[in-house]
Amino acid sequence: MTLLCNAIAALVSTDPTPPVPNVPAARRLVVPVLMYHHLREPGPGMADRLNQRFDVSPSEFAKQLDYLAANGYTTIDCRTLAAAVLDGQPLPAKPVMLTFDDGWREQYTIAFPLLKERGMVGVFYVHTGVLSDDPSRGYTTWADLCAMRDAGMDIQSHTISHPSLPGVESLKLDEELRGSKAALEKFFGEECISIAYPFGDFTEREMTAAKRVGYRFAFTTEVGLVHDCNEPFEIGRTIVTYFDNLDDFAIKLTELDGGRAYLDYRQSITRQK
Repeated sequence: MTLLCNAIAALVSTDPTPPVPNVPAARRLVVPVLMYHHLREPGPGMADRLNQRFDVSPSEFAKQLDYLAANGYTTIDCRTLAAAVLDGQPLPAKPVMLTFDDGWREQYTIAFPLLKERGMVGVFYVHTGVLSDDPSRGYTTWADLCAMRDAGMDIQSHTISHPSLPGVESLKLDEELRGSKAALEKFFGEECISIAYPFGDFTEREMTAAKRVGYRFAFTTEVGLVHDCNEPFEIGRTIVTYFDNLDDFAIKLTELDGGRAYLDYRQSITRQK
């Protein structure tokens, strides 16, 4: 815990963002965790704001990556975050995590090359039930994921079939959490340490189950940059949308309470404590 205090104190002392009121420094970590889904220009049938909430233009995504590079941000993977949250290890200056949900194939054809050419890392949350060897299905293939991992990308769990977990019975919950983890570990030969709850829906039951089957931490869709190190199974993320210009993007990297992002997404509708 002393190492964690020192790491966080160093981060806060060099970061221009204002202090967080009423949150003990020993229990917090300030890291922007950004959430992406589709990288595409909205076409016919996807012109409404609801769909565009889950889209980002490929050209804007490239600009966002360039903004991160120009402003001194360092992209991190799950093991780096786990080492900081759970073990008190120091983070690089201005850390940021880029997460991608659902395993859509444009994450391989568009996001991956843009990340790779800039020397950045992305964390890809895939639901293993849709993975195959057929790219025409619209999802990344196992071969895609293998190439991404070999190039330094991070592949993690988003369950098997992407259900809202609070709505499934206990045996199904265990299967969804354990099965996706096991499939990724068998294929890659290394531990899968984190999960992103589908739809951001979770309760105490899901947090307990994720810990029980061996995950080390979990991501939600609750916005904000301040993460309680004592609550590793409810780490927040901030969605990036089609409507974000670079000013919006900059706000989402620095606004500690996530107020701007509340306009773009919703908190979990099922979380209970």
